[in-house]
Amino acid sequence: MIFFTAKSGARLGALLGIVCLGLAAVGCSSSSSSTPPASPSAAAKPSGTANVAYAASLLYLNEKIVAPAFTSATGFKYSGHAGPSDGLQQEISSGEISPNVFEAVGGDNITPLFPKFTKWYVQYAGTSITVAYNPSGKYGSDFAAIAAGKKPIQDLFTIMEKPGFKLGRTDPNLDPQGRAFIYMLELAQAQYHLPSDTVAKILGTTNYADANSPQIFDEAALPARLQAGQLDAASAYQSQAIQLHLHYIQLPVTINLSSPALADHYHTASITIAGNVTKHGSPLVLGITTIAPPNSAGTAYVKYVLSPAGQALYKQGGYNVLKPTAFGTTSAIPPAISSELG
Repeated sequence: MIFFTAKSGARLGALLGIVCLGLAAVGCSSSSSSTPPASPSAAAKPSGTANVAYAASLLYLNEKIVAPAFTSATGFKYSGHAGPSDGLQQEISSGEISPNVFEAVGGDNITPLFPKFTKWYVQYAGTSITVAYNPSGKYGSDFAAIAAGKKPIQDLFTIMEKPGFKLGRTDPNLDPQGRAFIYMLELAQAQYHLPSDTVAKILGTTNYADANSPQIFDEAALPARLQAGQLDAASAYQSQAIQLHLHYIQLPVTINLSSPALADHYHTASITIAGNVTKHGSPLVLGITTIAPPNSAGTAYVKYVLSPAGQALYKQGGYNVLKPTAFGTTSAIPPAISSELG
């Protein structure tokens, strides 16, 4: 189906007029001319759209880098929908959205869709939690000194608990980044032997899952608020900070949730979110799957993301590229995708 705007319609009319004048000039008519057959390459051009629901932290990478490369490489179209991983999973479950691909932070946001919407997922890239900051803000010079190693990392937490400090983070009930930031604070409080109320002071509440906190913002809007000077600092994945050119403090591996080898250590941090569900810290990894019913464009998108070309784009975007590893019912993975798993 082709859609025309008023502008495109006017252009089409002008083009038809030129064509008709050309036909008249050479004495041709529609009955005396024939349409050449379509070339084999045109007939074989893929049709369909990869409708991708993805964690909002992938907004820039997906829309500006991966999607154009995917379309150029495969011929399929792309349509993206960003949101918090937990929230997207709930929207898929309820039928509110119907993507054919789902990219989430953490496999635990995909497994609730088993077996109705999918039976598997592939883990393929990782990142870490960081603290992004406004270099022109009140504490910009202090943060820059911490980032450069000129001041101890402990100073970061002392600054963030100051009265009036403007911190931005995401909803831990819906977004893995919101939980990861809290896990990081808990791990830091223990590692650096900070006062037992440090996390509560930084979050401004003893109810870590309070969705009504003035610190809570939509993940996609958080970097813009920071860059506009509305915040002193904000939670961010390192990959986001790199892609968006944010100033950030790289945290020690023992608290930044980046290492699969430290999974047991990260697990010691926890938060109870809405519904009285307790979540534990874990390495920050990306998972991807197709959503039923099968769709050739969706399958092609997952295949591209897991391919060497796709993985190179994630590496450039600041992610730690991992060997693609499948979980769930691996026999249900489409052969085209399985071929990228080695």
